[in-house]
Amino acid sequence: MLLLAPLACGSWKRVGVVEPDTPPDRLPQLFDPTRIYGEMGLLAESGPLGVIGTARILAGPTRDSLLVVLALSMRNRGLTFHRDGAQFVAEYRVEVTFRQGGAVALHSERNERIRVASFRETQRNDESIIFQQYIAVPPGDYTMGVSVRDRNGTSSARLETPVTVPSLQANAVSLPVPVYEATPRTSLADLPTLVVNPRMSVPYGTDTMRFYVEAYNLAAGTVLALAAVDGSGRVAWQDTIRIDAQVPVRGFQVTLPPQRLSIGRYELRLSQGANVMAATPFLVAFSDQYAASNLQDIVSLLRWFAPPDSLRTLLNAAPEDRAAAWQRFWHWTDPNPATPENEAIDDYLRRVQAANERFRDEGMPGWLTERGEVFIAL
Repeated sequence: MLLLAPLACGSWKRVGVVEPDTPPDRLPQLFDPTRIYGEMGLLAESGPLGVIGTARILAGPTRDSLLVVLALSMRNRGLTFHRDGAQFVAEYRVEVTFRQGGAVALHSERNERIRVASFRETQRNDESIIFQQYIAVPPGDYTMGVSVRDRNGTSSARLETPVTVPSLQANAVSLPVPVYEATPRTSLADLPTLVVNPRMSVPYGTDTMRFYVEAYNLAAGTVLALAAVDGSGRVAWQDTIRIDAQVPVRGFQVTLPPQRLSIGRYELRLSQGANVMAATPFLVAFSDQYAASNLQDIVSLLRWFAPPDSLRTLLNAAPEDRAAAWQRFWHWTDPNPATPENEAIDDYLRRVQAANERFRDEGMPGWLTERGEVFIAL
């Protein structure tokens, strides 16, 4: 949608825009959201593979063996694909090492193969690959190193993070694990059936945030309180879990309705009475490809995209109404409702990114200069 009205002389004028009280340049974290994910405690690197990952800990079959659930997300575009009949194939290798001091305590290696049906899928720049692995690890303090390498190209990533594997207490709960799908297990001898959400995020207003929680040996009748708390301390959603029987492991899937969440960072807290037993951060993102910490940043970024009244409607909506307002805005501006993407917004953001790189002026981000505005709008 063009917001520049041509004049008879061939020049142009700016029509009104919404300019919320937001620092002028937050584009680096939006187009390369690894800083936000890093602040959430995730593994994150900004190279061609775009690896984002998380490690969660669940009880193992014995008190001396816990399960580290490692999940990584990557993008197809970072891998080298070759044609194999009617399909395209890429291969990558993941190595995971747990070190204590200078000694290697555990090491694992896996080779993976990706098959896609079209060349277009090889160019996907979103979270298109999920790698997942369960690793049995004794209690202790470790440095976990993760190495990902394209087996047919030069792309690679190396990430490290400290990991503390605690001793399992007799009565305990796990940290909530963000998931896309979960089937609770009924025995500690089994592995839970999970598809982990490595980015611990959900697109704003268009999908459901899910978590998997395990309780260990909690007494029957125990009530656990769940609350999603935003950055200002506001409780956006809450619910309870009731333990119906004392068993070694009891798994639960927790579903957070999208209409209760706005853009930004949250924390899912699991409490018993006044005691917070476990907490996990998560992000309600602008879309699958971009991350922003609040709605004001998004409205500021879209200033050349939509009429000011539409943006003010988003900005002025009550917190409990913002998800619905965003869905209306998303569908109104989406040229192809049959796809999950909003191609108009994606194209606009690519122009914003290009303008920011080409027209940067001293003290002024390129997308906010007059040349950047003309490039984006025309």
